[in-house]
Amino acid sequence: MESFSGLNQSQRYPLDLDIRPYLLDHHLEGSAILPAVESLIVLAGAVKAVYPQDEIKYIRQAAFQRFLHLVPGSRRQPVSVGIKKTESGDIAASLLTSIQSKTGTISRDIEHARAEFIMTASAETVLPPFRPVNKLKGSCISIPSATIYRELIPFGVAYQNIIGDLSVSSEGALGYLSGGHCGADEELLGSPFPLDAVMHAACVWGQRFAGIVPFPVGFEKRIIYRKTKKGEDYLGRVAPVSVTKESLIFDGWIYKDSVMCESISGLIMKDVTRGRRRPPEWIKIVNSNDNR
Repeated sequence: MESFSGLNQSQRYPLDLDIRPYLLDHHLEGSAILPAVESLIVLAGAVKAVYPQDEIKYIRQAAFQRFLHLVPGSRRQPVSVGIKKTESGDIAASLLTSIQSKTGTISRDIEHARAEFIMTASAETVLPPFRPVNKLKGSCISIPSATIYRELIPFGVAYQNIIGDLSVSSEGALGYLSGGHCGADEELLGSPFPLDAVMHAACVWGQRFAGIVPFPVGFEKRIIYRKTKKGEDYLGRVAPVSVTKESLIFDGWIYKDSVMCESISGLIMKDVTRGRRRPPEWIKIVNSNDNR
């Protein structure tokens, strides 16, 4: 991404989104869509271009309001990033596209994603002590990753990054994750694939215990203690903290051996298809005694 210069209170920067082939493996209802984790990389890249001296480790108040559908056959897609410095010195960024009226005289912005990037030092970025997470309480099932990506989350191979079996109980989901092997940017925020797989684990939990197929629509905060890398394997866990008819909220963690790499708090998952997608009957445990 080119360097930007000259930042007022609020600025908007046009850029071309590079549509790499692996992104097309992330699709819903026949249309490729930009993953939430990739939209964060786009926003972080724009913020880093404006503030190149700062390393991004802390992101908060993220929201993924509307899918950004990738144009079939395109190698580049025009978008823009709105950037505004907050009173606290942090950076609010939004991923935007514009649509024109039929007459071409009126344009309207659509916000697809937004987040605040914390540019000041924070005690929360100090690595917390390791907590064992290799067991789940309650009645637990193991679901092979091949089954997950065939029947529950039918993405293409680039986004099949739960590896082995995923353990699932009312307490949460636990399993090994791949750092991926595709051409994603891992310099800004680390590899996007482990966090994406954590969201998959939350989706599997939602299918089993809430009877819906939920997608990520936001989170409260994400802290990057150590950047994940492509080609590495990690241990991931999600735990439900709130379950309502409107949304499921999780906390999640990514570990490498005995070191925490990332934490995500207040991950919000919702059924954005309004019931068009349904879990298979075999996964659901709604209304059982094991339901939260």
